[in-house]
Amino acid sequence: MPRPQPSSKAALPVTPGSDWGAGDKGLGPSGAEQRQILLVEDEPDLRALWEHHLESWGHSFDSASSGEAGLELARCKKYRVLITDLAMPGLTGQELIRILKRERPELEIVVVTGNVTVESAVEIMKAGVYEFLTKPIDFPQARMVLKNCLEHLDTHQETLRLKRLAEGLEALNERKEKFIAITNHELRTPVSIVQNVTELLKEELPDGDSRHLVEMLSRASSQLVEIVVQMHEISQAKSNRFLLDRTSFLLLPLCQEVVEAFASPLARRRVGIVVDVDRKLFINADRVKLKKVLRELVQNAIKFTQPGGAIRIEGRGEGRDGLILTVADSGIGIAEPYHDRIFELFYEVENSLHHTAKDRDLGGGLGIGLSIVKEIVAAHQGRVELSSQPGHGSVFSVVLPQVPETGQ
Repeated sequence: MPRPQPSSKAALPVTPGSDWGAGDKGLGPSGAEQRQILLVEDEPDLRALWEHHLESWGHSFDSASSGEAGLELARCKKYRVLITDLAMPGLTGQELIRILKRERPELEIVVVTGNVTVESAVEIMKAGVYEFLTKPIDFPQARMVLKNCLEHLDTHQETLRLKRLAEGLEALNERKEKFIAITNHELRTPVSIVQNVTELLKEELPDGDSRHLVEMLSRASSQLVEIVVQMHEISQAKSNRFLLDRTSFLLLPLCQEVVEAFASPLARRRVGIVVDVDRKLFINADRVKLKKVLRELVQNAIKFTQPGGAIRIEGRGEGRDGLILTVADSGIGIAEPYHDRIFELFYEVENSLHHTAKDRDLGGGLGIGLSIVKEIVAAHQGRVELSSQPGHGSVFSVVLPQVPETGQ
């Protein structure tokens, strides 16, 4: 008796090199021919009817007249869905399902059966099939089952893709944090040595060209020290070792100290600065770290404010809502899409228009400063808010949820 031969139909053209998916793709990722559906049906008239409908629905498919022929096709090609009859001579539908579920667990299966009971339906579903159809076949229902099945496969594949992406991002984040920790540990000693030797040279060398070179080296080493300190602070924050030394102190002197530290770049760039803080306003916080927050925000404001612009520091108590410290500037502003991203570690807006200053007193641009601001404020159980539009300046608000003290 001659062996039944599989027939093949493709309703849509095969596009070499494309990714396969539900609907109109004919090749798998490797380039091997990929059809959506494998139909296994031993009854010629019913098989022809299936072929007619599958073609009219726009599916690419192969069909086989026996379980043996279907198994051979499934082993040499990739399919997304198997439609199979259960009652077939030779290799039955149950046996075909059992073999393919072991060899191709990602294959979804739709079973066609003439006699179905509750018990047999349960057994069918336990075998790992997606759905079953009863004879006589309701082809509009069959079309909906196939549509849902292919959408289910698409969703599953997208979920796996996103899971792999998330795992990759998590691994990248772990490497980033490891890099921060290693950099912090390995750079602190050599950078400290460079700075100390530079300071000794400044004391020993007379004025002249050599002295000028040492001054340049001193400024560069100071910037390196600042970067290493920032890396250390980020490393502490990421490892939950960001301890606070809370004290109660007046806010105004702290603001004045920060302004004095930037007197040179402010004068050089002709940027005005106003401090509006109540002389009697106390705050309970880590003074060193809060000064770091204010320093980073003021430094940022100077960088992004055009010559002749203005900066305003304001602090006010909000009763039981806590304290709000704001740094506002008349600079170039920040577009809405960047409002969250600028607080990400190592992120810098890649647009030269966003940097109006290349002042050596303002440090480098590694995208660390605002990340530290966010971490310090979060350690105080506070938050940082940003209001900004391009061309209309920026307002950074540090909200600390504590009751400010007044007096003394």
